[in-house]
Amino acid sequence: MTQDIATALIGLGGAVVGAGATSITTWLGVRHQRQITKEGRLYEIGRVATDTALTRLIELQDLSTAAAASSSAARDDREPWEQAAHSHFRAIELALLRVPSKEVHKRVKPTFDLAKQYRYTGPRHFHYLRHVRQMTEDMINALSAYIRGADLPPPHQDVEAARLTIESAKEAERRRYEREYQEWQELRAEEPEEPDDLP
Repeated sequence: MTQDIATALIGLGGAVVGAGATSITTWLGVRHQRQITKEGRLYEIGRVATDTALTRLIELQDLSTAAAASSSAARDDREPWEQAAHSHFRAIELALLRVPSKEVHKRVKPTFDLAKQYRYTGPRHFHYLRHVRQMTEDMINALSAYIRGADLPPPHQDVEAARLTIESAKEAERRRYEREYQEWQELRAEEPEEPDDLP
């Protein structure tokens, strides 16, 4: 009797261990499959987002090339190409947000931010258009390398030159505003005070 009970307990223990091992194996398999599915979904989202960003960048580059031939407007004048460019900028920004690679964000985002600040790059529209073409070319090269699975190229020297130009223009603008504000304050101080007619 005791031997039968022991045998039964051993059999039950083996069944429990076997069932546990099967459950663990099944759980690990499901978890692994979910991980693969998640990675595949992220890859597909990233691929579509990168394709979208590349398409919009190429369209923006074509726009800046076509507009350059007829652009002679002064700095403060708005031209039709700018509205189209802003639409591209917005679409590119949204697409880049869906690219899962942190390396791509670190490489492309600074150039993209510079591209949007084209109005600090010179006194006329052909300066703006040249800047937009240079920045889009750099981003196209980086995203193309990412799609191919190649190492991301370093930023083109035009990117660093643009950054310095924009920083210098912003600093000059800041100083101008400060000077104008100081002159306004000095004019106010020189104005005679109005007499107080109250008794």
